[in-house]
Amino acid sequence: MEDVEHLIVGAGPAGLRAAQVLAEAGREVLVVEKHAEIGPKTCAGGLTRKTMRELELLGLPADAALRNVGHVAFARGPAVALDPEATAVHTIARRELGQLQARWARAAGAGILAGTPATGIDLAERVAVVGGRTLRWRHLVGADGADSSVRRALGLPSPREYFAAEYNVPGLRLEPLRVECDPGPLANGYFWVFPHAEYTSLGAVAPKHLVAPSGLRRYLDARLDELGVPRGGVPFEGAAIEVEYHGCHFGGNVHLVGDAAGVVSSLTAEGIYAAIVTGEEVARTILDPRAPSPKTERWLRTKRRHDRLARWLARPGPRRWTLDALAALAVQPRLRGPLAAWFLRP
Repeated sequence: MEDVEHLIVGAGPAGLRAAQVLAEAGREVLVVEKHAEIGPKTCAGGLTRKTMRELELLGLPADAALRNVGHVAFARGPAVALDPEATAVHTIARRELGQLQARWARAAGAGILAGTPATGIDLAERVAVVGGRTLRWRHLVGADGADSSVRRALGLPSPREYFAAEYNVPGLRLEPLRVECDPGPLANGYFWVFPHAEYTSLGAVAPKHLVAPSGLRRYLDARLDELGVPRGGVPFEGAAIEVEYHGCHFGGNVHLVGDAAGVVSSLTAEGIYAAIVTGEEVARTILDPRAPSPKTERWLRTKRRHDRLARWLARPGPRRWTLDALAALAVQPRLRGPLAAWFLRP
């Protein structure tokens, strides 16, 4: 049996950020990723202003992401830009973001194994089987997304109640970047158009108990047809999202970060920022149990506020008049900034 000081399961934004922090502190770190390639995931690939600040501090190149001004339509109709700065969204392919973060983590000294799932996780014995080897860990970090094996080992509920679907259409630059509420077919979810440098992501997200994944795909196909976007040969991608949060730190030196911890907003589905800051601050707490987690705490306050509104919008009557009210507010220039801040601030 081999020993490893810190075993991180999952090489997404949260796991790679945690690995970088721990490795920079001189700790032994091994990241294992079940997929053969680090990065790709069903995701619009949007980085909000607060996310860009975090990544720029880590060395994100200025030309790595395409800057867009985000627009929103709270009801079917024209999408409006609430605030050119507050709603700035940079788009980057998850493959590129993953490769960047993997380089930073490896440069810090972390070991990363792709195509290597962690199985047989035994929390009592603090062991896991990795690539045919049994490893005994001192700290275990679950960063393995919505279908987290570490979360399941903890016995936490994993309803994964939201489903996101998308088509990434190469060679298409469909602008502006926007999210559109469609309260009938999408309930409290939304449709998105996120242009990237070499493709456009068109997708939709909604809670599964209100919109079945098959219904979400039919809706998405119809919207692409409506926009005149050909999808022949473009693969349909879909994934569940975990939004139920139960904590980041558990007994026996077990920790959850990012989607595995359920820190995604159930209103906006924003998850990259939450993944990066929870990965960073959980790692700092491993290094020093007294270390504060201010960014995580601020985000969780925002998430609770978002989750309350998402639950309210799940009811047809409140959804109709609330979205109509938001649409009316969005056309008032003096209210656009505060409205953008409510949805997008950390």
